Amino acid sequence: MKWLIKAMSMLCLYGCAQGTVAETFRVGFYDYPPMMIEDGRRGIYQDILDELAKLTGDRFDVQYYPYPRIGLLFNEGQLDLEPGVYPGWVQNQATPGVFSAPFGKVVDVLAFAPHKAFPVKQPEDLRGKSVGMVRGYAYPELAALIASGQIDRRNGLNEQQLLSMLAKSRFDQIIVNKAIAQYHMREVPEYRRLEIGDVISSYDVSMRVHPRHAAWLNKLDAAIVQLKQQGIIDEIYARYGVHL
Repeated sequence: MKWLIKAMSMLCLYGCAQGTVAETFRVGFYDYPPMMIEDGRRGIYQDILDELAKLTGDRFDVQYYPYPRIGLLFNEGQLDLEPGVYPGWVQNQATPGVFSAPFGKVVDVLAFAPHKAFPVKQPEDLRGKSVGMVRGYAYPELAALIASGQIDRRNGLNEQQLLSMLAKSRFDQIIVNKAIAQYHMREVPEYRRLEIGDVISSYDVSMRVHPRHAAWLNKLDAAIVQLKQQGIIDEIYARYGVHL
């Protein structure tokens, strides 16, 4: 019976893709390997969109911009879609958008220089430590300790710079997106001695869709659910050395 239900669901989705006029959605990317890789226009989010296009019949016109422009273009209605967004991150923007079913996670972890790892089960375990963080990023779980000076925040331009400095032992520990750490540890031999530690935060992320396309969400959600059930999204993450 389960196979029949699954088959009917797939047929329904296929019928929806074939029976409606294909739409083109403008998508905003910025260079953020392995999620979005401008060189070669590839990456985890590109691969997921390619699979979604096969199911929905729609086209995704991906353009790369500096990160600060993404939100501005979305608010102005010049972008239709932004992947990998947690609703709470944009709730105060002029156009928060509507959100698909979650398709992945953004997980921030501690990463340590060789032989410097220690368990961090709660924010207070970082008292008295200097921690590398990305300039401009908010870390709500640590905000009170940073503000009171109990954690010495040391800023880097981005996570790639933090990983480089960690590998050179200029930091003992940093906070980094787990997917980025895993990808660069696979790609850069000198990073393989780094140690990934405990989770600082974890957010389910979705496709942020402009409200004018709210009626499209049902079709998008059905396609995302199918990709998850078939293990395709996990396979895409694994292509880039990412295992969340």
